[in-house]
Amino acid sequence: MNNNRIPSLDGLRAISILLVMTSHWSYAHGFASLANLGDLGVRVFFVISGFLITGLLLRELEAGGRIDLLKFYFRRTLRIFPAYYFFLLVFAGLAAAGRLLISFKQFLPALTYTSNYFFPGAWELDHAWSLAVEEQFYLIYPGILAFCGRRRTLRLLAGVLVAAPFVRLLDHQLFGEAQAIWLTKGFHANVDSLAAGCLLAFLRGRLHASAVYLRVLKSPLLFLLPIAVVFVNEQIDYRHLDLGLFHSLNNLLIALLIDWAVTNFDRNPFGRLLNTRILAFVGAMSYSIYLWQQPFLNPGPPSRFFEMPSAAVGLVFFSLFSYFVIEKYFLARRAVWEKRIFRGND
Repeated sequence: MNNNRIPSLDGLRAISILLVMTSHWSYAHGFASLANLGDLGVRVFFVISGFLITGLLLRELEAGGRIDLLKFYFRRTLRIFPAYYFFLLVFAGLAAAGRLLISFKQFLPALTYTSNYFFPGAWELDHAWSLAVEEQFYLIYPGILAFCGRRRTLRLLAGVLVAAPFVRLLDHQLFGEAQAIWLTKGFHANVDSLAAGCLLAFLRGRLHASAVYLRVLKSPLLFLLPIAVVFVNEQIDYRHLDLGLFHSLNNLLIALLIDWAVTNFDRNPFGRLLNTRILAFVGAMSYSIYLWQQPFLNPGPPSRFFEMPSAAVGLVFFSLFSYFVIEKYFLARRAVWEKRIFRGND
C-alpha cells in the first residue's frame, strides 16, 4: 500500500465506480432496479472528496497558519484538467469528423463545468455533471475555510447539513419533475454530501476521543452498514417529498462507513477487502475510469465501436492510457512545477 494514501479510500472508490458502471450498464439491458446504484456511487465519491480536501486544508492550516489558495488551485488544476480535457478533445474530434452527433451547444456546459445546471443532453458527456459539482466545491470551499476560519466554517457545514433537505423539498415544491436536473444534479442539491465528508474530517479527532464512539466503530453490527447504505439509497425517490430525508440520512451513513473502513482497515474482512491490491488499483484509476465508462456503456450506441466486446477493450485501453500517460505524467511533475511557479511566494 502507498503510505501517502489513506487506507480503504481507494477500495471505496473502486466499489463506487463499479456501482456507477453497473447503473449505466443497467440502462442498456433493462434492469431499472439497479439504476439508483449510480447515484449512490457518485454520492460516496462526494463524501470522500469532502473528507480528503478538508483534511488537506486543515493540515496546511495547522502547519503554516494559513491556506495558500493559489497553490491549492494549481494542484487541483493539474489533478483534474488534463485527463478531463483530453477526454473532451477526443469526443470533439469524433463529433467534428461526423462520427458522433454532439453539437457545440452540448459541449459548452461540459467545457465550463456547468453541466449540473445546463445538462448537455448527450450521453457521452452527461456524466460531467458530477465533475461540475466537484469543481464548484473546489472553487468555493477552500476560500471559505481560508477567510472564515475553522469555527465559522464548521458552523456553516453543520448549517448546510440541516438546511439541505429543506432546500431539496423547496426545489420539489417549486419545480417538481419539470426541473429534475436541479433536484438531482445541482450543486445545491449535492452540497450536503460534500459537507458530510468535510464534517467528518473536522470532527474525527473529537469523535475518536469518545469511548462511546470507538465502541460503535468496533461493534460487529457495523458489518450491516454497507447494506444499510444501499437500502437507504433505494428509498430515495426524486418524485416524492421523502427525497429530502433519505438523501441526508444516506450522507451521514456514508460518512460513518468511511470512518469505519479507514479505522478498521486491517481488523475485519471488509477492511481487508477494501485494501486488496486489485481494489486499490481500480480505486486509484477511478477518475480515469469514470471519465471513459460513460461512452462505452451507452444504452444507445452510435457505432459498433461502442458495442461489446469492443466497448470493453476501448474502456480498458482509454482508462489505462488516461491514468498512466496523462494523470501520472502531470502528478509526477507537479511538485517541480509548483516550486518554479511559486518560488517567490513562500
